[in-house]
Amino acid sequence: MLPSNIKRVLLVQHCTDFRKRFDGLLAESYRVGADPYAGDCVVFFKRDWTQLRALVGDALGLFMVCRRFDGGALRASFKFMREPACSTISAAELALLFEGATFTVHKRVKAWKNF
Repeated sequence: MLPSNIKRVLLVQHCTDFRKRFDGLLAESYRVGADPYAGDCVVFFKRDWTQLRALVGDALGLFMVCRRFDGGALRASFKFMREPACSTISAAELALLFEGATFTVHKRVKAWKNF
C-alpha cells in the first residue's frame, strides 16, 4: 500500500482542510517540518475523524493514500491543536490507524540491538 522508502511517520495534530489536494497537503507537511520527498510519511485526519490521508513521496512524485471509515468515526486519543503540530509514530501504529484501531503508548520499549 505505501512505498517501502518511509523513514519516519508523522501524525499531524492540527485541523487540515481536506479539500486540499497534493499541493495543499504538501504545504501543510512543510509547515510542520516534514519532507515527503525525503521519505517522511505525513498522516492527516479529517475534523470529524471519519477519514485519514497519508502523504508520502519518492523521487518520481507523491502518493496520497486515503482511508474512509464508513462504520463510524475513529476514536483518537488527542484533540486538534490550534497551532501546527505533529508527533512521530511507528509504522506499526500507522498500520493500526489504517485498520481503524486506536493505540495508546505511554512508554516505548527500547529497540533490541544485536551485538
